[in-house]
Amino acid sequence: MISCQLALYPLATKEFAKVIVEALKALEPLQKEGLIIEVGSMSTVIKGKDDLVWKAVRLLFEEAAKDGQQIVLTASISNECGCDL
Repeated sequence: MISCQLALYPLATKEFAKVIVEALKALEPLQKEGLIIEVGSMSTVIKGKDDLVWKAVRLLFEEAAKDGQQIVLTASISNECGCDL
């Protein structure tokens, strides 16, 4: 199991909140596979099996960047911090 703290920064748009919300919605189906999603005011923490977390990071990036949206996605990944369930 790993955990990942993510912060998504859409660039050059006034609709940054919409980009973030839609990208996070794309992760919801992964909850059925065991992904845990904790949305905060400044970042989101996801937890789960290694392959599932990496899949979620990629999905979040791709969803946010679709249609050519410029973004920055920062991620801190750990196999210790935040992994206790």
